[in-house]
Amino acid sequence: MDFALPAHDRKIIPEGRLSGPMPWIIAIMLFLTTLVAAAGLTLAQAAQQGGQDLSRQITVQIIEADPTQRAASRAAVVRNLRKFKGVISVDPVTDSDVRQLLEPVLGADILNGDIPIPALIDVRFDTPPTAATLDRLRNVLGRVAPDIRLDPHSNWMAPFYQLMNMLLLLAGAMFLLLLVATCAVVVLAVRSTLNTHRATIEIMHLMGGTDMQAARLFQRRVALDALLGGCVGFGAAAITIVTLDNGFVAAQPGLLSGDALSVSGWVILALIPLAVTALAMLMARFTVISALKKML
Repeated sequence: MDFALPAHDRKIIPEGRLSGPMPWIIAIMLFLTTLVAAAGLTLAQAAQQGGQDLSRQITVQIIEADPTQRAASRAAVVRNLRKFKGVISVDPVTDSDVRQLLEPVLGADILNGDIPIPALIDVRFDTPPTAATLDRLRNVLGRVAPDIRLDPHSNWMAPFYQLMNMLLLLAGAMFLLLLVATCAVVVLAVRSTLNTHRATIEIMHLMGGTDMQAARLFQRRVALDALLGGCVGFGAAAITIVTLDNGFVAAQPGLLSGDALSVSGWVILALIPLAVTALAMLMARFTVISALKKML
């Protein structure tokens, strides 16, 4: 759609599109809206990927005080796990790694005593295991290691993903509030301009002009302002997102490199300025027609 104003329309509404504050207010609103949307999309992507990955993993614990018997049980359990249907990887955790995991919690003095250290084995399935699958696996492994425990990763990560879901709801609420604030800016700007050109619009009606023709003038004006402000706000937000993403990856490449915004996420963000422009046009049309019905 061509948003350019014809020459006679520019005479009716003579202010240039850069003369008022609305484009810059919309740019600020779009900047914040895009950042909130990017945060929400990144959280949703991380929760989905992390949830799918963790749901396929379990940790096998072998509780045995005798180090020799514990090592023998671990070897037997590893052999049985590699034969179990659906298991794609079995990674025994070394005793030194287990000590490093427990030392911050128990302390070095306790670990250096006679406290037994469990043997840990990380197991990954091709698909998330069901309760029946875990029960069957527990029975199989219990024959070679009676003191055994299966810990699905999804269980102890559940509170973390509940928090992420709450943050997603918060991001969605902030996104909607910013859209409402943007609509309010458009309504106030249109009403202010409408009051300024009240006499001109009354003359248009005396000459046979309709409410829709007057609304179309403001609609085009608002579309240009919203599109300009949206592009500026989106550009600033995109630079901020890329800069922050590169900084996170450089700081913790192994932890955060998989949480970068996807291509589909960028497409959704790019649609926000266009959606806000269309919303601004609708709000301008509705505001002008409603005001003219009360005015004339």
